[in-house]
Amino acid sequence: MARRSQPSTDSSPTSFYAGKEDESERTAKSTTASTPVKSQPCPYREARELPHELKEHCQIFLEEQLYTCAINLLNSILGSGISRKSPSSKPVSIPPPSHLALLSTITVYPLHTTRVDKPEHLDVPSLALGYLRNVLTVVGPLHADFRSAFQFRSTPRWKSRAGHTGHGSDSEMSDDDSEGRHDLLRGKIANEGGVWTKGQDFWSTVGWAFHCCTLLPHRWRYWKAWLEFMLDVLDADWDERERRDKEDHETNGQVGDEPTMWRAESMIIMYMDQKDGRHSGPKAIMKALFAYNGSVSSSSFQAIFDKEHKGPRRRVKKRKRDAVLDLANDQFGDYFDEDDSISSGVSEPGTPQKQRAKAGGSGIGAGMTESIHLRLRLFRLLSAATNTLRSRSELNRLYEDFAAGIKVLPLDIFALLVSQRSNPLLPETHVTLLKEFFHLLLPSSYKDPRKVDEEGDITGSLTMPMLEQCYVCYPANTVGLEDNAKLSLVVESAIQLLWRFEMVEHTESFAAAVNKGIEARAKKAQKKRTGPRKVDAADSHALNVLNASAERIQTLLEVLEASAD
Repeated sequence: MARRSQPSTDSSPTSFYAGKEDESERTAKSTTASTPVKSQPCPYREARELPHELKEHCQIFLEEQLYTCAINLLNSILGSGISRKSPSSKPVSIPPPSHLALLSTITVYPLHTTRVDKPEHLDVPSLALGYLRNVLTVVGPLHADFRSAFQFRSTPRWKSRAGHTGHGSDSEMSDDDSEGRHDLLRGKIANEGGVWTKGQDFWSTVGWAFHCCTLLPHRWRYWKAWLEFMLDVLDADWDERERRDKEDHETNGQVGDEPTMWRAESMIIMYMDQKDGRHSGPKAIMKALFAYNGSVSSSSFQAIFDKEHKGPRRRVKKRKRDAVLDLANDQFGDYFDEDDSISSGVSEPGTPQKQRAKAGGSGIGAGMTESIHLRLRLFRLLSAATNTLRSRSELNRLYEDFAAGIKVLPLDIFALLVSQRSNPLLPETHVTLLKEFFHLLLPSSYKDPRKVDEEGDITGSLTMPMLEQCYVCYPANTVGLEDNAKLSLVVESAIQLLWRFEMVEHTESFAAAVNKGIEARAKKAQKKRTGPRKVDAADSHALNVLNASAERIQTLLEVLEASAD
């Protein structure tokens, strides 16, 4: 059996290396040995807490559910003094973490989204999300103290603050104005009914959100926006902390290894290390990444909010008294009663029904397709954090578990995840995953890459000799049509990846190996279809995918041959 290739730390720009992501690749910035590294300036403005009077106004608005008034006031405060020509150095006033936490909950809370029954509430979620994004853009995740605002707890935590930060906060906002004051917000949605309490932990919430992409499309619309914002926050938080670690390293004369003190307190690490939720640890993270309606772990993720699957509450029409028509006494009966003729503008769909995948065909809807990019973004963050702050064995396990999770997914979802179409993953990450897929799908007798390209195997590279002699010429390790179709998709993706970076060229031996693999997969898959048994719809779909992938691979060979002339 071929040995599983190990990731390498080689950072040669002429080779693809697996697993461990180089810092220069993650930041997309490179330097030469003769040029001293200069840290980038902070891209965000300083922040301070709202003055007492303004904070009291916002608190009243939020507690009285006058959300539009509160958000408009906060946006006015945030935008004051901002100028493109002469940006002010004055700190920006922003609300305390409890207010930010409530605004985040509003973006997905059913009574303000899918179960809204008042027309004036229809714009509240988008207004709240817009303000949170403005805060992220202007003052950044650290100055805004998103780490404190977006902590998951099993019990409400907003009680009182001496200063403005809670346990574990590393915000730099000035707390002179908030000394000894309270920022507790009254109301269920701000406390035990909020997403940060109902969700209990990040992975339970993410798992349910991804579950909605196929189960509850009407909810996915809002959970998708929440996930996109949270990933933007996590990315910005990690990038800013990385910048500060580099800045500290430069300040210390670049002596020794680059520090990781700031990144060790990042939000993604906080979520990875949480132990008091319903789902924690590497297995729970993988379950959340692959959650969807129909997955093995789908029952693990329950609705975050009560009655989340329902639509708007239907209004009960009370029986009206008999209308009296008495023009002399200004009684006009029901002439001016417009309740039955004018719509409130709020749709009232029934309780959404559970979606069923199409038998034998593609059961992939728009929600699943939209979720792929978000799943890969989250894995990229996990990879960067594990690479920087965890052991090499944990990094290897992360990639192995992720590849194994993708391998057992339905064929159409598998195709979306292994495709070389634009996605957030680095080329090096693709290499690692492709080699893992080969290890999982090829027969145990496939040729050891170490015997073909020892140097490339040591550095964790994927090279043309490896493809030709070790990977592309074999069928899958089972007679299943789906497994052979998946292997064909992996072969196609690997050739495309090397072609993108001009690391593959046409040779007669390479073309022969590729065609040998196409024939071997088709022949092995036919063994399952021998006899009088009728081909089921799932096999028919897998056969179509296998044949289509084979045609695309042969087209790639033709392009390589034409470009060589």
